Amino acid sequence: MLKGSFSLLIVLLLCCIGNVFGQQVDTVKYTGAEEIEQQIENLAERSENEFDYSDWVEEINLLRQRPVNLNSGDENELRRLFFLNELQILNLLEYTSQYGQLASIYELQVIDGFNEKVVSQILPFISLSPYVPEKFSLQRAIKYGNSEIMLRYQRVLQEQNGYKKVPDSLRIAKPNDYYLGDQNSLFFRVQYAYKDYLKFGIVGEKDAGETFLPKSDTLHKGFDFYSIHLFLKNIGIIKQLAVGDYHVQFGQGLTLWSGFSVGKAAGSVVMRKRAPALRPHASSNEFAFMRGAATTIALGKFDITAFYSNRRVDANLLRSDSLDETEAMVSSLQESGYHRIPTELADKGAIHEIAEGGHINYMGQRLRGGITMYHVDYDKPFATQDALYKKFQPTLNSNTYLGADYSYNYKSLTLYGEVSKQLEAGLALLQGLSFTPDPRLAFAMVYRNYQKNFVNNFNAAFGESSNSTNEKGIYIGMVATPFNKITLSAYADLFSYEWLKYGVDAPSQGQEYSLQMVYNISRRGDFIVGYRQMINPMNYAFANDKTNSIGESARQYYRFQFNYQAISWLKLHSRVEFTQRNSPNLNKETGYLIYQGFQIKPLKKAWALSFRYSLFDTDSYDTRLYTFEQDVPYSFAVPAFSGKGSRFYILLNTSLTNTLSLILRFSQTYYSDRDVISSGLDEITGNRKSDAKAVVRFSF
Repeated sequence: MLKGSFSLLIVLLLCCIGNVFGQQVDTVKYTGAEEIEQQIENLAERSENEFDYSDWVEEINLLRQRPVNLNSGDENELRRLFFLNELQILNLLEYTSQYGQLASIYELQVIDGFNEKVVSQILPFISLSPYVPEKFSLQRAIKYGNSEIMLRYQRVLQEQNGYKKVPDSLRIAKPNDYYLGDQNSLFFRVQYAYKDYLKFGIVGEKDAGETFLPKSDTLHKGFDFYSIHLFLKNIGIIKQLAVGDYHVQFGQGLTLWSGFSVGKAAGSVVMRKRAPALRPHASSNEFAFMRGAATTIALGKFDITAFYSNRRVDANLLRSDSLDETEAMVSSLQESGYHRIPTELADKGAIHEIAEGGHINYMGQRLRGGITMYHVDYDKPFATQDALYKKFQPTLNSNTYLGADYSYNYKSLTLYGEVSKQLEAGLALLQGLSFTPDPRLAFAMVYRNYQKNFVNNFNAAFGESSNSTNEKGIYIGMVATPFNKITLSAYADLFSYEWLKYGVDAPSQGQEYSLQMVYNISRRGDFIVGYRQMINPMNYAFANDKTNSIGESARQYYRFQFNYQAISWLKLHSRVEFTQRNSPNLNKETGYLIYQGFQIKPLKKAWALSFRYSLFDTDSYDTRLYTFEQDVPYSFAVPAFSGKGSRFYILLNTSLTNTLSLILRFSQTYYSDRDVISSGLDEITGNRKSDAKAVVRFSF
């Protein structure tokens, strides 16, 4: 650890030396994206299963590909910058209305709520081009649209247990002990787009272990997953039209919200969700989306949305001895999207899911409100859950949901909320408040009460758990800038569970606290100091105990982070993070993570390079630490560090021609405390795991 820390210190000192270089045009912009990355790290930490973040990657890529025009004067367009608060958006609209369109990014800093840090944060996602209202024209869209073809290859370089070459007789005897396909992961995407008016695309993906061109005629050939989307906007009274795969997002995500949604994170406060109603599904996420058709029609101050979705979803079936498929019952839905072994293939598209409904939204100057109603039906019955913590949860055979949402703005105060009722079952309620009395000060509060008999697979509301059930809590957050270079943020989240939950055999409660200070060294970077404490309920038992007792698992995190653009073509990232965990029946556990990274973008060169080296040492998986890593387009990397070892990755992005680009990524994790990595079919004999990715992108 001393050697790694000493190296880190040397690099930090070198960062400061960068100030002696002459002023040049910056090619590696400081973006202030730490808050967004922390959202992902916190979500990964809370997820019980591996989560597909490709929807979030798609959101960021869309912002980069089609920046928000700050001169549009369109509130909905500005709300695509989801890290801006209500006051910033309203002040920007008022400024452009009074003084005309912005001519320079430096003009933003005279608007209340916009300082150097905010401007740097939104810089990669905005444009200031002159705005001229335009009606949709199919002829113009065909003539001036842009096409993109992207291919991605990925694989783990070491051999894993599931891919070992064994005799066919052994594979037949134990079919689920070996993957049917090879270690290669393949992805392709073809998309045609014209501004924000037209998007048409096709996506195909094969995960590692899935078949592509199998020799057996009984196995599927080609990509395991295909997705097609067509999305149109502003065609007469048709505000949005989606055909194929799409997302539906209303209100605060309590009644209906498919796709990714951000939560709480250090450095920011929870704000009202910006629900776009419809958007295309163009990622490789195989679970959380709709398949069918939907449209939004604008009638004065009202938007009316209707949708229909009919698709097959993965599910685990309990079949009777009669082998009659009609008598099969669903034990659980499968969200992983993996179809690598016979049992996973049996789950693929095992049941039909039909969802249909709509939303009516009123858009007044200060008051906005909406009503959502939809029905979800499956063609096979769900088995009754035997687990005691699911005692009050209704089955998902056929459910109807009714919800109402609203928001009210008065100067710097915003009230918003949503209530959702699962007919013949439970109720869920969310009420939020955001208050910005001064551009340097913002408050937020969110109260939620999700009953134990409320179950909804199509929601993404704010909360400690990901399923918005059996939870009551209150969140209070604050962000303040008392001095020009210092930003302070803090939040407290107190929550309780009315009934049992997984791993906790009694009603319980928990808390989370966060405090963070950001010191802006200059427009080139900042220094971050953060503290976070999470207190969660847990079962525990001592020797000879016949029943579990309920205690608390307390985890503390201490973070020190440094982001700095030393010279025009070099940006550096450094982090030191410590964690410790206390629980009733275990000794105190600790862990640390240290990393140093950099990004290089030479002037007038068609390539960029990113590199990061990490050291980690944790006592157990319960003291694991997460970091967000730069990755190739439409892919993600949020590794969990546990045990003892090191990791590095290198990412090269180069433009071979004006239309052809190549992105390469290599990462390797080394463990000094083990000779076997992972377990089961993914087990690797050895102490190194290497991943290689390559993307070819052709734009014209």
